[in-house]
Amino acid sequence: MNINMKYYIVTIGSIFLALGIGIIVGFNLNYDQELSKQQSEVLSEFEDRFDSLNQEKADLNTQMDNLSQNYDKLVSYISKNYNLLIEDALTNKNTGIILTNEKNDYSEELETLIKDSQGNLAFNIVLKDTIEDEKKLKELSDNIETEIKTSQDCINYIIDCLKGVNAEENLRKLQELDLIEVKSLNNNYASYDSVVIVGENEDENMQNSFEVKEKNLISKLKAEKKYLVAVQRETSNSKFIKLCADLNISTIDNIDSEIGKISLTMLIKDESIVGNYGKGENVTDLMPFSK
Repeated sequence: MNINMKYYIVTIGSIFLALGIGIIVGFNLNYDQELSKQQSEVLSEFEDRFDSLNQEKADLNTQMDNLSQNYDKLVSYISKNYNLLIEDALTNKNTGIILTNEKNDYSEELETLIKDSQGNLAFNIVLKDTIEDEKKLKELSDNIETEIKTSQDCINYIIDCLKGVNAEENLRKLQELDLIEVKSLNNNYASYDSVVIVGENEDENMQNSFEVKEKNLISKLKAEKKYLVAVQRETSNSKFIKLCADLNISTIDNIDSEIGKISLTMLIKDESIVGNYGKGENVTDLMPFSK
């Protein structure tokens, strides 16, 4: 029988096609097995990691519960023993207060704290916003016959006045020009050891104001070797505390609480600790406990 060439070619083609299909099917079966194996491994690893994360979450929740309970116990203990804890805490300590923002003045609370702790309040001075007024600074310069061109010159002059015997007279001139307010000035003001800085400015231009007032004030007081603590209330949204912390001075962000007030007495009593205390962000600890 004669075999048609076309039939011959089709037959051979069919054979090779069948072989090709067999190879592809075999390859795919093997590939599916490998893929299934890889998927199983990934799923197993995912499940292990998920279980691990769940355990970590449970551990963290337990830690948070424990911390919350310990905090509540501490608050309760301090509330019951507050007067005892601050009693005589600041004996022989001479502390000044400088307020840099008139809008948030709670310095009288700090005065009470210092006095109740048997400390001495050296002075309580308010730096007004007019400390940047060039006209007033020129008038002051003419009045005291000392060159005062900038707010930094004025701040330096104020701190220098607190070293002399005529501080009351010299500071009165600044008060008459409405550059400062002297709320109190005790006889032994010149021997002050530390200064509590009250800022808490929530204005939009706070950063610029800080550069003009607080930064210059801190720089000058550091040069005078004074111990500094910047304080702020827990409810405040001001960046004041963060900016002060960046200048490497101690800060308290919950001064309106009993814990914050005790922290302040602990810092002033020691006069060497530098840290950031309270409940907000970037704090060193809740309180300046001894390590």
